[in-house]
Amino acid sequence: MKSPQKLQSKLLPLLKSNPKLHVLPNPELPWDDLLLREVTSVVSDYVNNSKSVIESDDPLREWLDEVRFYFADLKPR
Repeated sequence: MKSPQKLQSKLLPLLKSNPKLHVLPNPELPWDDLLLREVTSVVSDYVNNSKSVIESDDPLREWLDEVRFYFADLKPR
């Protein structure tokens, strides 16, 4: 299972390659689940409103999928 830290480390290079995408939390400090949800919301808004993003080949969309699976695994069964 992924952790917030693994998802955070995977997102950091993607943020650097997308200068229009600004995430406010300090990327150097570890994110908890609440902060990860907030960052996911920002990334999701950016991806959904970006006309330049191609759905099938976008690493940000792949990252969002991984985050959704992470949060789905956290829900009680």
